Amino acid sequence: VGSWVSMAREIQCTEVWGGVTACDVSVKLAGLRGECFSRPYRGAEAGGDIHFLSVCGLTILSKIVLADVSGHGEETASISRSIHDALIANIGAHDNSTMLQQVNETFLGRAREGDPVRFTTMVSMILDSRDRSLVYAYAGHPSVLRGHASTGRFAPLEAETRRLSGIPLWILPGTSYEQQTVTLDPGDVLVVYTDAFTEEIGTDGSRPGDEGLARLLESSPTMRPADLKEHVLSAYGAGFADDASLIVLEVL
Repeated sequence: VGSWVSMAREIQCTEVWGGVTACDVSVKLAGLRGECFSRPYRGAEAGGDIHFLSVCGLTILSKIVLADVSGHGEETASISRSIHDALIANIGAHDNSTMLQQVNETFLGRAREGDPVRFTTMVSMILDSRDRSLVYAYAGHPSVLRGHASTGRFAPLEAETRRLSGIPLWILPGTSYEQQTVTLDPGDVLVVYTDAFTEEIGTDGSRPGDEGLARLLESSPTMRPADLKEHVLSAYGAGFADDASLIVLEVL
């Protein structure tokens, strides 16, 4: 379908939920609840953004992956479906670095066999709901923004250690991806997004970047995921010049 579908989804143990098509869904995972929005470019049935959510480890661990294939719309859909399949094949990998390395090598092999190369950015996160520790790694993806429940301020997650962006997938063989760990607080919010939200050109000709998106989130009347999602989408209006995906999750 070309439009997104509203629904509620509680993700069960060992279940994989996600895809490459449009959605506008409330989700609940182990230790997290929130919203997942994705809209392929120009209402296409599928696009180059991949959202992947799962719960495992006896409903203790939640895995969140968001990826963005270069290009947009139907021209990238077959590749994004293949990446989603690769994520499913690696569902048992509880190490973000290993998973990113394996997916990178898989698709570099496909490129050597003649498939077109489309570099892909990805962020992978695993939350342990027992202590709210979050382990995350980037492959060239935009920064995850953390909203602090204590202050209402949003900032890039890796700013608490050091900025790590990694190299996008499908560029270099043997690439390693460093992961970091941070402990979150109840009520904190994680905002994961593709670059449509930071690269969209505004009426003044500028791009908001992650700092602009953070300031927009801070201007929301509440930190409830549904309110944050609607506040951001209303600011961007009807359309994006790319596939657009936004995941907003509250820490329980």
